[in-house]
Amino acid sequence: MFIFMNGLAIALLMLLSLASSISSVNAEGMKIASVDVRKVFSGWEYAAEVEAKLEKKRQALEEDNKDRLAVIEQYELERNEVYQAFQAKRDSVSVEEKAKFHSELMELRRNAFALEENRRNFYVKAKQNLDREGAIQSRLMLDQITEVIQAYAQAESYDMVIEMGGHTTQHLPFFLHLDHAEDITQVIIKRLNGTE
Repeated sequence: MFIFMNGLAIALLMLLSLASSISSVNAEGMKIASVDVRKVFSGWEYAAEVEAKLEKKRQALEEDNKDRLAVIEQYELERNEVYQAFQAKRDSVSVEEKAKFHSELMELRRNAFALEENRRNFYVKAKQNLDREGAIQSRLMLDQITEVIQAYAQAESYDMVIEMGGHTTQHLPFFLHLDHAEDITQVIIKRLNGTE
């Protein structure tokens, strides 16, 4: 509780400090804009396409994983059937047949274990690759958004552009309201989508 209160106090102090610096900026007649990058991401058609492709890859990975699990489960069922057959006539089989049953059980167990190991390794590696691809794509898109914002800010002579979507550690927005700040979020989305 103490840590939470300290964190909240620090966040509020930062907000007050920033608010006072912004009001002094406004007093000096600076031109300020605000943008919500999360809204830009959600409104940008290219970002939606990238996310859809990544989601399709995630779903394909999950389907592949289910298929692999089904094969492993089949091995387990087969091993169980062999074991049940052995148990049903255990007292009446020869030593050679017992050895054959035992060998078959061990082979099925090894195969199931190898398949499970392969499935797990493949799944973990593929998931890491997808996460890495998602992070790279996000970084590239954020760079492109930043470039468009900077170009627009320079063209419109803004002295400052503030990102409104950021949150504190307590998940409160940094800025609830900025006096005299023009929200350029929709303009940036239109520029990225090529509709302006």
